[in-house]
Amino acid sequence: MGTTPNRLETHWPLLRSRILQEWKRLSADDLDRTGMQFDQLVHLIRTRYGGRVEIIQEAAIRDIVREELKGICD
Repeated sequence: MGTTPNRLETHWPLLRSRILQEWKRLSADDLDRTGMQFDQLVHLIRTRYGGRVEIIQEAAIRDIVREELKGICD
């Protein structure tokens, strides 16, 4: 039995390009390794950019993803 894709998975192609624009230290291969999972994306960005301000980073990532999804889904 398969799982229902979440909004991140459903709109991954569009979000992927926005993520690559926002976080230039990430590569397409890096994003492929996240498996389209938000927690893996957050971990990747924290690792690449430094993880000291974790709550602020996660909020920024969440805001960008939410903004993109709002534009797609509205």
